Amino acid sequence: MVDHEASAANVGSHVSQLLRSIGNWSRPSGHGLYMFRSMFVASSTAALVGLATAAVGGILTGSGSLFFIVGSCLGFVGGSLHYYRMSLAQALSALDEHPTLMQLHLAYNFPWLGYQHLARSQLRSDRWRRTTFARQGNLIAAWLSASDALDEIHDRKTALVLETIVKEAAMKGLVDGKREGEE
Repeated sequence: MVDHEASAANVGSHVSQLLRSIGNWSRPSGHGLYMFRSMFVASSTAALVGLATAAVGGILTGSGSLFFIVGSCLGFVGGSLHYYRMSLAQALSALDEHPTLMQLHLAYNFPWLGYQHLARSQLRSDRWRRTTFARQGNLIAAWLSASDALDEIHDRKTALVLETIVKEAAMKGLVDGKREGEE
């Protein structure tokens, strides 16, 4: 009898070892996350734009093959640029809201670049908005690797807000309950 669970675990372990050996991709590093997400978004956009331009080209000329090639190339470039811009905007926002966390992940992902020695005044979005694409890419990678921590911070803040709302509603209910009982 074959143990399918043990077999699947071994395959997963081998894949993890392979990914680790070719660039430490088995842990959620910012480099790998950006690359895979960018490829997914750009490929999806390329397929959709390519199919749409092929349909239009087919209606206009009777053949949509050249239109598909041009449309999918434009879709890939457009999807990549859009994903970069949106990722940069979110990374800059995270830098303003949580500069210490972002510095930690910058230093974690790029220890050889000295981000751990940046002054607090250098951890503002206006400084990073005007910097090189390489530094902006480093910030995006740090934002992606910090995404779990940022999600946890957001969840905790949401829980605090909800707790306050519930307490206020309970206080109003008690006040309303007392008034009704007294009357």
